Amino acid sequence: MNKKFIFKYEPQSSAKEIFTNLEESIKTSKKYIQPKNVSITSDLAVISRILSKTRLELFFVLQAKQPTNIHELSQLLQRDYANVWRDCQILANCGIIELKRVKQETKPIALYDEIVIKSFPNLEVKLMFTHNYTFFDFGFREP
Repeated sequence: MNKKFIFKYEPQSSAKEIFTNLEESIKTSKKYIQPKNVSITSDLAVISRILSKTRLELFFVLQAKQPTNIHELSQLLQRDYANVWRDCQILANCGIIELKRVKQETKPIALYDEIVIKSFPNLEVKLMFTHNYTFFDFGFREP
């Protein structure tokens, strides 16, 4: 099973549009619930700040090594515990990872197999991290 977390870049999306959709939903009683695996933004800088090189590395090491706690993850990354903890909290707040309390420790868990940026109707950018390099796989999908 290939679970994707999708950052959707929609430059024409705005706060006004979001509230218009919400108002329409309330008036018509139709529910519009955005899927948990999708984050929509009209600003590429938001995606860039969330998916920094260190956070991408953290996500892929978490996936590959499945550490038992954040201390172990910080050792695998050879990074300061406090910085790894902060990055884990950011990714957890986005819904990309889960921070599960197990006894006295916090176990970070990757909730997805890959992170994808969708920017144009038929273009997907898959993010991959290998040996300190970030790769972008550009793939066109059939409409």
